[in-house]
Amino acid sequence: MQKISLILIILIIALSCREEIIEPDNFVENINEPVQINERNSYIFLLNARGLSMSLSVPAYFNSYRARFNVTLIDYETGYISIAVEDMESRERFRYFLAEDVSYHSDLLDGYVLKTIKIRTENFSGKIKIEFRKTL
Repeated sequence: MQKISLILIILIIALSCREEIIEPDNFVENINEPVQINERNSYIFLLNARGLSMSLSVPAYFNSYRARFNVTLIDYETGYISIAVEDMESRERFRYFLAEDVSYHSDLLDGYVLKTIKIRTENFSGKIKIEFRKTL
């Protein structure tokens, strides 16, 4: 009887501890709900969008004159996305425009400290990951 009880307990635990599998290209599960991770010297923006129009201005917490910009856009369908960066004097120093699949793009932002990151979408459908990181 103890062996049967032990086997039942193990089966219950094993079946209840199911791990959800997320597809590798699915950056965010929820549609039109961006995820932002904004830390010192790092900013990540993830979005799975369907016909989304929005404008976002985010303070950047960077203390470095060099940052790496990375973007991945997959499953592009419609619209566009624009990414801009302003420096400490509120001058636009960098702009990137996307309206097609970009498996991966990277740029080095050098010579100024990021103060504000602006992201704008217009009728955008696709999955995007935007990343800014301090670099040496």
